[in-house]
Amino acid sequence: MPELPEVESVRRGLAAAELTAPVVSVWRSKFKLRVGKNWRDENLRVLNGAVPGRVGRRGKYVVWEFAGKQAEPLGLIIHLGMSGRCGVATKEQARVVHTHFVLEFADGRELRLVDPRRFGGVRAGVFTELMASDPLGSLGPEPLEPGFSGAALAERLGRSVRPIRDALLDQEAVAGVGNIYAVEALFAAGIHPLIAANRLHASAWDRLASSVVRALQQGIENGGTTLKDFRNVVGEVGRNQDDLKVYGRAGEECSRCGAELVGFVSGGRSGAFCPRCQQRPRTRVVR
Repeated sequence: MPELPEVESVRRGLAAAELTAPVVSVWRSKFKLRVGKNWRDENLRVLNGAVPGRVGRRGKYVVWEFAGKQAEPLGLIIHLGMSGRCGVATKEQARVVHTHFVLEFADGRELRLVDPRRFGGVRAGVFTELMASDPLGSLGPEPLEPGFSGAALAERLGRSVRPIRDALLDQEAVAGVGNIYAVEALFAAGIHPLIAANRLHASAWDRLASSVVRALQQGIENGGTTLKDFRNVVGEVGRNQDDLKVYGRAGEECSRCGAELVGFVSGGRSGAFCPRCQQRPRTRVVR
């Protein structure tokens, strides 16, 4: 699933496309997209005649602002799911298979959402209501915004008995961090991924928060991680997979110490760690 860096790459691509002409039509395929109560009423009809504005992001969601026909503040949430891709094309270009959502603008261009696995989602409505209601309303702090720190992480996760890798995936604790970047951040911080979150000392939380920020920033600078499906707005793959230190590299040598990386599965998600650089301490408190 695209994580914060991949969604930020899409956001930047949409912003660079400078789509400013009014929406002249909204098309949806007959197929359902994301399953869940928050996505049942897509409400896309409100975008007819709306003028696109700032393209933002909240966690793993693209949040696009629009001005309605009466200048009312509207918004569009796009979730890429497992295999979703957003692209900008002219209306003369044929729509590829698995295209499920199209916004046509007055300048002849179209925003297209292609999602083969249909785990993504789109939803429109009054902007303030979208931001206040789920799935956006329950999201935790943004790790790349001021105020994110080890103390902020510890406040939300410090009492959890879950493995720290699993706890980091809780979007109500920190928005946008997924499996790839959690595993990479834990390696950089020298913390074993299966240690219970409530065993981390304040110094370990500080180290982890800094590592989360660095892992995400690297992912953004590299245009995201493409392991299979991810492409940016112009169809390019990300480059961050070439810089991953542990994720997907179980059985390979650690780039830092040369030990063999060990794979693990927890909470249904796989990962890897270095048994030497990320030792499991015998003491209760992990510093």
